[in-house]
This record gives sequence, structure tokens and C-alpha cells, in this order.
Amino acid sequence: MIKQRLIAAFKELANIIHNLTIGVFKGIEEQSVEVLRLQYLELENAFLSIVMGGMVGLNAVPMGLAMELLPLLKDEIRIMESRHFLGSDVIADYFAAMGGEW
Repeated sequence: MIKQRLIAAFKELANIIHNLTIGVFKGIEEQSVEVLRLQYLELENAFLSIVMGGMVGLNAVPMGLAMELLPLLKDEIRIMESRHFLGSDVIADYFAAMGGEW
């Protein structure tokens, strides 16, 4: 009787530890995906700054190439507007994606 209770308690403890471990790994995965998404947005912003630089006086890319790529950059232009013109705080976005109290 006591042996069965002890076995049941160990099984329950093992189940709790297993669920805790699974939860921790899922949380880490979700945070990693969010940070990667933010880094992707920043890389798009950097790419757009390089491509569109010729239109504002920075000679990074020839104007002809920039004009050919312009129709393909609709989403990137929206990102640039949100980052540059609206004053989005990129560092705050990164820390918010990592979670926790900073």
C-alpha cells in the first residue's frame, strides 16, 4: 500500500517536472521567434535604407536599380515609415520581445 502511494507520488512528480521542462522550452522558443522577427524587420529597414538612399542623396545604389526595385518594396516602405518617420523605439521593441522586467 505504501509502496504504491510512493510510486504514484514519484510518477506525479516526474510528470510535473516533465510539464515544467516542456513549458520552459516552449517559452524560450516563442521568445526566440519574436526576437528573430524583430531582427528581420530591422534588416528589411537597413535594406530599404540602402536601396532608397539614392533618392535622398546618399549614393549607395545606382538610381536605375533603385527605380527597378521600387515596386517590390511596398512592405519595406511601410516599415521605413514606421521606423523613421513615426519615431519607433527599436531598443524598447527588442527588450519587450525578450520579456521580463527590465
